[in-house]
Amino acid sequence: MPDRFTPLTQLLEEGWDQGIYTAAVALVGLKGKLLWEHAAGRVSRGPGAPAVTLDTFFDLASLTKPLATALAVMLLVDEGTLSLDRTLGQILPGAWLPPDKKPLTVQSLLTHRAGLPAWRPFYQDILAAPPAERPALPARLAAATPLEYAPETVTLYSDLGFMLLQAVVETVSGGPLDRFCRERLYRPLGLDTLGFNPLHPTENRKPKTENRIYAATETGLISGRNPGGEVHDENAWAAGGVAGHAGLFGRGREVFQLLSALYRTYHREAAPPLRPASVHPFLTPVAPGARTPGFDVPNPDPAQCAAGRCFSPTSVGHLGFTGTSFWLDLKLGQMVVLLTNRVHLGRDHLDGIRAFRPRFHEAASRVLGFTEYFR
Repeated sequence: MPDRFTPLTQLLEEGWDQGIYTAAVALVGLKGKLLWEHAAGRVSRGPGAPAVTLDTFFDLASLTKPLATALAVMLLVDEGTLSLDRTLGQILPGAWLPPDKKPLTVQSLLTHRAGLPAWRPFYQDILAAPPAERPALPARLAAATPLEYAPETVTLYSDLGFMLLQAVVETVSGGPLDRFCRERLYRPLGLDTLGFNPLHPTENRKPKTENRIYAATETGLISGRNPGGEVHDENAWAAGGVAGHAGLFGRGREVFQLLSALYRTYHREAAPPLRPASVHPFLTPVAPGARTPGFDVPNPDPAQCAAGRCFSPTSVGHLGFTGTSFWLDLKLGQMVVLLTNRVHLGRDHLDGIRAFRPRFHEAASRVLGFTEYFR
């Protein structure tokens, strides 16, 4: 790689040396073209753990929301079987949907403006149910949870909204979320390994990992859970590994390729299955300062902006609890994928990655030639 990217290589290695993570892969590009990639560290802190390579798989955590569930909704909207203003009451059959959830729109769920709480420990109830019933329970438990705010009055990041969106995708498409994403999105784009790792339907164990090497996540989270290759999120794990809010696994290069397809489609350069008329609404904030349907935008507060200060306001991205993130600058063309396993060192191990992310993104912007501060 060109010498001008040496500061990024040094910074990624520094994060490992400082104990921010044990494993990291980062990729930087411009206008859909990959310019630099690097792997640092080892897949776990265990003795003799293999070195991280560019083929190491990461638990992408909440990157599942934009890169699986939101894009699945996008494809359904594109084919005309769904619209952003449709309500849950119009989509989801069954008596399990209470009256206060029926008026919630698809867009309100995608933009975290449905009034739902951020998180609930559903896994305890899910694991108490028969295995065959578990995959459907997150959406039903989310539906039964009281709203914390009136819809469309507050933006509150919520896993529960994306649990309900999984039910929307599966009801409208007639099949499971993981299969829909694999067949309709990832494989047509040539992304052969990006996807979910479903657990055994009766034991919630042993996903098909095909001898892949995984960056380890948190140990001791749930009894019997494997920190390498089984989803870290408790609710997603209990439901069988496929969920609307978490469960996606992938390598850095395929995440980058998916973002490149979004960027090129946004600028009318790409081919199906994505189309500009469908991509644009999902990458455009619903109001000034608000999220887009499925994606985050840069925080105007410099102290809170994970993308740093050099990504333009016309950018989208997302963070994952395990230590993953991506940012895509739709105006300037900057693209950064940063995958780490910071949660392997403990779920409360947050300060390091919070400080590292903006520092890394600003370094990437400087290397790409962008030095203007937007915040």
